[in-house]
Amino acid sequence: MVTQKSNLSIKYIIFFFLIFISGILLRLYNLNLEDYWLDEQAGFYVADPTIIFSETLERAKVVGRGTNLVFNLILKEFFYYFGYDPNLGRVLPFIFGILCIPALSYLSFQIDKNKSFLITAILCSFNFYLISYSQETRLYSLLFLVSILNLIFFFKLCENKNLDKHKIIFSIFYISFSILGNCLHVFFFMITFSQIIFLFIKKFFEKEKIYFNLSCIIVSICLYILLMYDFLFLQMSIREFWMPEINLDFFYDFFFSRFFGSKIMGAIYLSVLLYLIYRNRNLVFKYNNRYFLLILILMFSYLLPIVYSIFQKPILTDRYIIFVLIPVIILVSNLIFNINNNREKILILFIILGSSVINNYIEIFNREISKPEFSKSLGHISKFEDKNVIFKTKAEITEKIIINYAENTKVSKKNNINFFKSIDEIDNLKNIWLICYQPINGYDCSANNFIFSTWKNVSKINHKLIVTYLYEK
Repeated sequence: MVTQKSNLSIKYIIFFFLIFISGILLRLYNLNLEDYWLDEQAGFYVADPTIIFSETLERAKVVGRGTNLVFNLILKEFFYYFGYDPNLGRVLPFIFGILCIPALSYLSFQIDKNKSFLITAILCSFNFYLISYSQETRLYSLLFLVSILNLIFFFKLCENKNLDKHKIIFSIFYISFSILGNCLHVFFFMITFSQIIFLFIKKFFEKEKIYFNLSCIIVSICLYILLMYDFLFLQMSIREFWMPEINLDFFYDFFFSRFFGSKIMGAIYLSVLLYLIYRNRNLVFKYNNRYFLLILILMFSYLLPIVYSIFQKPILTDRYIIFVLIPVIILVSNLIFNINNNREKILILFIILGSSVINNYIEIFNREISKPEFSKSLGHISKFEDKNVIFKTKAEITEKIIINYAENTKVSKKNNINFFKSIDEIDNLKNIWLICYQPINGYDCSANNFIFSTWKNVSKINHKLIVTYLYEK
């Protein structure tokens, strides 16, 4: 009997590693298919390893008021050792993205020690939303990973009732990941707030001692404020966000169409999640159960930003609460195995796994370019003898960001493309290429306000979100 259990365990481990390898390959596939968004370029600009630390901080204050500072500092260190190249920049979030698979699977097993962790691994590995953010030079794959690790060590703290060396070690890790999470993104506070509420509820019903665990949370918040004081107030001074007002459609969807690839997939996951929560309501709403904390995170991640949006300004968008996928995936995976009816269990598994695999196959292998095609535009210019380029932008800092990105692309380095700023003297040039990144210019790509606006426009070529003109004297 012992041998049989051992063999089953080995089978599960082998199956998990097959899933994990699939998740790695899916994130590696087309890793650098697309160029950078403007905010990726901004992070690339801040993370320049050739500038001193104080200049990095100044750039961070100018670009987004330090909203991505910690990730960009990690990225800067990465570039220092491996080279300042946009393609290499994608490697770091890729690493964070693949680490999320075993971390989330472990968290799932930590909550409910059964084979549901394999379903968690599949849903995490094949989720195109998580795959796509593992292929962007932005903080979200790291935020997702840190959120998982924070929850793992929070549960470790709750498990250990006695103040021993293990609890001290777990508290150090918990505080570290809490500080890092809050420094990465202010919305991480939704997790911290949920944990505080969870502890107080347990205290109220069980009279359990929560002072040490609560003190760990308070220490992490205080250290975060101490470290990020200047940048926190910079971010709080932002008066207008680009986010639209929350409308009625949001309450039918809760970003699930974004999280799972389409309106149909969003409806499937939301319906299954709500059904499983209702089906297991006596379990998930039990105040001392770990599922209850996941419910709190799910609830407050939407509720707090919605309330703030109503009374202040809209601040809620899907990627800011990417960690919502943690409770969603774990609740769906684990609660399925609490259904005693095998036919019902198999049906739900078939719906979730079947639709996920089909949808993500379409998303991954029939993927359309959605980002600006700077490299194609620069590649076209490289075929000509004169390679003088200027970008149309509305702000000087935007121009610096785009030029810095373009100069460091492989096609520019290989073909010695010359980049000019709008303030540079270009009277001595016979021709110049104007590149217009359409969205940041309100899709107005005219040469107005440029000295070469009176020159002859001899060529125009369109790429995704990019228009390139050649002007000659």
